Amino acid sequence: MGIKEILEKALPDIARRFRNELVLKCPVDTGRLRASIKVKVEGNSLIIWMVNYGKYIEFGSPPHVIKPKDKKALKFKSGNDVVFSKEVRHPGSRPNPFIRTAINTKLKEIIIQEINNNI
Repeated sequence: MGIKEILEKALPDIARRFRNELVLKCPVDTGRLRASIKVKVEGNSLIIWMVNYGKYIEFGSPPHVIKPKDKKALKFKSGNDVVFSKEVRHPGSRPNPFIRTAINTKLKEIIIQEINNNI
């Protein structure tokens, strides 16, 4: 069996183990992001998929204004109070590069182990 065949055989296990690493490194607030993480094999590539706001966790966001889409005001809790506002100035968020951290610290090790398991 050649390296191409070995890698093709190992890719599903690499994807599964890498998804587990992403889940472990993923920050948790509600658990929605963590639950949405998928890693699938397409050809000889791994494709990472998750809810849309995962990119803002990974790369951060600049300061921005939040306005209501369908209502006249936003409603949210601030402490014990319920607040209504026509807009909110969000200060932005710092990046939490959990995907890049998993790639840089775990992916190579997973690939080597799974190739060795399939030799």
